[in-house]
Amino acid sequence: MSTSQAFLDRFYRRIIRNIALSTLIIAAVAILLTLIVYVLTTHLVIGLVIVVALVTGLGCLATLWLLTHECPIWQVILPFSLAVIVNEMVIAVWMPELRLAVAPFLAVVILLAGLHGRRAFTIGVMITCALLIVAIVILGPTTEQQSIPLELLRFLQASSLAALMIAIWAFLDQIVVAQVQALDLADQRAAEAEAARQVAETARCEIAQRAEEQQRLLELVAALELPVLKIDDQVLLVPLVGNLDSRRAEQLRRRILDLVAEQRAHTVIIDITGITIIDTAVAKALIDTAAAIRLLGARTIISGIRPAVAQTLVHLNSGLTDITTAPNPQMALMLSRRLATI
Repeated sequence: MSTSQAFLDRFYRRIIRNIALSTLIIAAVAILLTLIVYVLTTHLVIGLVIVVALVTGLGCLATLWLLTHECPIWQVILPFSLAVIVNEMVIAVWMPELRLAVAPFLAVVILLAGLHGRRAFTIGVMITCALLIVAIVILGPTTEQQSIPLELLRFLQASSLAALMIAIWAFLDQIVVAQVQALDLADQRAAEAEAARQVAETARCEIAQRAEEQQRLLELVAALELPVLKIDDQVLLVPLVGNLDSRRAEQLRRRILDLVAEQRAHTVIIDITGITIIDTAVAKALIDTAAAIRLLGARTIISGIRPAVAQTLVHLNSGLTDITTAPNPQMALMLSRRLATI
């Protein structure tokens, strides 16, 4: 059972319990007062009133007992409804003067049937009660037989109407209480949803912040792994250290070309003194990088070429005529300045 269905079930059972309790109290008071009157008057009608009150009390007790055993709602309201219908019939036959005063009690039966939540069941109960009211009113005695003393008749009529008002009040009171509880529950759920949204928003901000920090770290690692320095006016120095594989060579080419275009450099010095091993693929990548730099209008000077690297470049025998070399970065810088004046 979902939370909303459980809430409605508890609400309906609380309404039935309050109506049954209030009616049981009224029945008990009616029995007590009627016994006192019976002792004083010993009128036959008083005995019928006691029977009606006893039937009502038994119906209320049965309803309360079924409530404590968590029976279905239609079973819970059945004893109370049968007690009301039986009393209506008894009063219509034996105390016709009260039939119009107690007939509205059938409205309570219809209200309780509506709590079952089945439209067909509620309509069936409503039609049954309506037919019973028509029978009580139309098929009643044609002449008023004053079988009940006037004072007792007024007391019984007033008691019936008071009991009806109390039953209706108990029903409406529980509806108001349920509305307040529903509003409180809705506010609580809204507060929980807002708190969850704030937690999610905080987590999202933290994730975005961490992603941004990771991106900055990746950019920093890339910059440290492939440094490109501006050492003179429109002169870039690319000092390479460690092993230069195909991945680093490709990243190096993209980074150099971007900076050449951004800073309008005319010379790029690639120092490979710190490179231990360069295979054929990496050497070709360096030559291709120099060719791409030349297409951007700049020249490339490679410094610090080791003998093994020189042999690899010679074996390629492609694009070497377009590459200027120098023994170290200092000589490369001097050469770039001299070439810039030509």
